[in-house]
Amino acid sequence: MTKMNEQSKDAIWEMIDREKKKDVFVKRISKIGWTGTVVMLLFFLTITLIDLSRMVGLYGQGVVSRQSVINTVVPFAIVLGGLCLIIAILSTIGVFLRMRTTSLLEIQQRLANLEQMVVAKQ
Repeated sequence: MTKMNEQSKDAIWEMIDREKKKDVFVKRISKIGWTGTVVMLLFFLTITLIDLSRMVGLYGQGVVSRQSVINTVVPFAIVLGGLCLIIAILSTIGVFLRMRTTSLLEIQQRLANLEQMVVAKQ
């Protein structure tokens, strides 16, 4: 009985360790993805600001309308808004999945502790 208990306990800890390794891998991939996203966003912002400064100069000279200056910033605003929406959705899903995984691991640990108590009483 004790050998079986130790094997089940070891299996649970191995499963917990595998989940921790998966968490580390997912976090690493997430950091790489976010770094790439921020770099691309800064690149797009730089291009937009350069174009905006040109348009403001032309607006000051009376060559273009105010609407043309505003239209220069709209694509960046759309991309930024879409990115914010994606971040909100993914973070909400991530929080839900982490809570669920944590709950399952806690349940497994409690079951292992109950099994130890039952075996100890016998």
